[in-house]
Amino acid sequence: MIKKIVTFIIVSFFLCSGYAQDSFRFIFMADVHYHDKNGAPEAFDMAIDTINKLNPDFILVGGDMVYDALRRSQEEAEKQGELFLEKVSKLNAPIYYAIGNHDHFALYNKMIDVDHPLFGKNFYEKYFGPRYYSFDHKGWHFITLDDMIVTEDRRYIGRVDSVQLEWLRKDIEQIADATPVVIMAHVPFITTLSQWYGGGINANNNKLAIENSGEILRLFKNKNLRLILQGHIHYYEALHILNKTTVISAPSFCGKWWMGKMNDMEEGFVQIDILDNNNFEYKYIDYNWGAKE
Repeated sequence: MIKKIVTFIIVSFFLCSGYAQDSFRFIFMADVHYHDKNGAPEAFDMAIDTINKLNPDFILVGGDMVYDALRRSQEEAEKQGELFLEKVSKLNAPIYYAIGNHDHFALYNKMIDVDHPLFGKNFYEKYFGPRYYSFDHKGWHFITLDDMIVTEDRRYIGRVDSVQLEWLRKDIEQIADATPVVIMAHVPFITTLSQWYGGGINANNNKLAIENSGEILRLFKNKNLRLILQGHIHYYEALHILNKTTVISAPSFCGKWWMGKMNDMEEGFVQIDILDNNNFEYKYIDYNWGAKE
């Protein structure tokens, strides 16, 4: 009887403390830009085979699934969406999406009016689901955000809107302070891209990074924010901040739109292994597509 009581206390503490209960693996990819040109179908098949052999629990796709809905006709955009979903049906793990700028329909196609039923974010919602949401997996809390706003002149800027901020506040209030948290979004929260190529004081603009990342990050001041996963810039970086949060910008899954390297990186994705002590390991994986620049 005493043994049963002690076991219950230990297990209850373990579950309530927010510590992960098991190790697992997931894949993070971004900037797929799928279409039926430049060898993309064959390359994607190679990537799918590689991912399936890694046996992840799930796959996170950080935006820009198609190439691209921004400028296409409805027929072309919908064909790309359908082809993408047909292709990823071969993956042997659940898939979670974030919206990318190229997943906004007809922003740059002035032949299509803003009241079109697929205009802007509606295209993404039809093919890929909700723009922001959260889920839990083996003691970790995953949050996906839509960090783009469509402007009146049919452009986009990087920003999380007030509706999501209110939803986010309520979402993170429900988790224990010790629960490890992962955020996925398309446009970077923080990136060195502009500094790496333009020098240390070269600033990002609101096309390369979101305007209100500081406001969002302050919401996690007393939370265990372990990972921020982002795409958009076709640039691979991993930033380790304050020995607490790691920010990973994924290499472009399609490289230079399926035509070779982009920012000195081959086409690829990131494998992330969560360990049973709440730590994690990550590595870049080149799935060996032989595209030539």
